[in-house]
Amino acid sequence: MPDPDLIAVASIVLLLAGAVKGFVGLGLPTMSLALLTLKYDARTAVALILVPMLFSNIWQFWRGPDMAGCLRRHWRFAVVLFFCVAATVWLTQSAPDRILRTVLGIFTLVFCVMSWRDVVPAIAPHRLRGFELLCAATAGLVGGLTAAWASPLVIFLTGLRLERDDFVQALGLLIAVGSLALFATYPAVGHVTAQDIALSSCLLVPTLIGFAAGEHLRLKSDPKKFKPVFLVAFFLLGINLIAGALFA
Repeated sequence: MPDPDLIAVASIVLLLAGAVKGFVGLGLPTMSLALLTLKYDARTAVALILVPMLFSNIWQFWRGPDMAGCLRRHWRFAVVLFFCVAATVWLTQSAPDRILRTVLGIFTLVFCVMSWRDVVPAIAPHRLRGFELLCAATAGLVGGLTAAWASPLVIFLTGLRLERDDFVQALGLLIAVGSLALFATYPAVGHVTAQDIALSSCLLVPTLIGFAAGEHLRLKSDPKKFKPVFLVAFFLLGINLIAGALFA
């Protein structure tokens, strides 16, 4: 039987992470993993968020303005991402927890820097395919190790200069594709069991409650006003992950 403390902690974390995702359109894996790894090992944390991460992003993609157009525009990125995530999980299945925490911490900090100001230049049309391949492969590597791939995705989609609704829908599609790769490979390498999947499925409930609350709040306020608060919190979590991995 699952540990009641684990269920309680994970439910609270995913409620908060779901609210952040509903409010700003991203941040569920980054926030939930950063918080869960304060108490549990990285593989356990990823196993807990598998189902909420997959279905919340399918929902985000589904609710976007143009599913067919989004697929046409991003299918190459999605294909490369899927296979790079799957390959990374397979090749790094015995990687120590310290490495996973360090990588997660580094890319949490990168996410903060990239999101703080509009420092990403527009992607020139003649460089699009190469940059798309590079970002997809990087996202696959990071996602396969940590299940948190916000930084490469945000860099690429920001460079495309998408409208906000298109940006949010594309994030939903690509994170769902990466999540599907994790969902397929984690059981194959023994990182999750049927009981883990069942518990993760139950955690979809607090995730969607938080998502709905965050979305409701977004309609009544300006997410940009709260952006610095979120980024400072993510920055501190990233520092803590790296320090914990280095000095454990």
